[in-house]
Amino acid sequence: MQRRIARAAALAVALTLASAAVATAHVELTASTPEAGENLDTAPTEVTLTFDGELDSEASTFAVSDADGHEVGTGSVDLTVADRNVMIGEVTITEPGVYTVAYGVLGVDGHEIEGEFSFGFAVDEEIPEAEGDEGDPQPDTAMAAWDANGPALLGAALLVAAGLLTIRRRALR
Repeated sequence: MQRRIARAAALAVALTLASAAVATAHVELTASTPEAGENLDTAPTEVTLTFDGELDSEASTFAVSDADGHEVGTGSVDLTVADRNVMIGEVTITEPGVYTVAYGVLGVDGHEIEGEFSFGFAVDEEIPEAEGDEGDPQPDTAMAAWDANGPALLGAALLVAAGLLTIRRRALR
């Protein structure tokens, strides 16, 4: 009986900590076409951004601008993708230069991220580094989420453990 209670307590604590890990995971940009820093020989006709989690289709967009800040295209969540983690948009690029993709997305977990990266079309100049959630150094969003949720999750784990100890004591009487 005591072993069953100990196993149940260990399982409850493990599940609580596992849910903390899931709660701290936020959507991140994992790939793009064109890629950040890429210098293309042919002008792209569309831009695609892929994230590691589902996006809120009503609150996630991107815009592509030239070096003068003129918008050459926009994009939104591709609703044909079952995972709802891809954004796509058409662009009209006719001149060589550096182009910037600025995105703002809302994951279904409620976490918002913004970032930007650049790519070039037939340029000799250096392409700027990515900024925001796509660039380095990255803010440690997992630790920030743990700081916000950690005390509540730890409290829940302690309540579960206390409940199981109470059940154990009653069973031993």
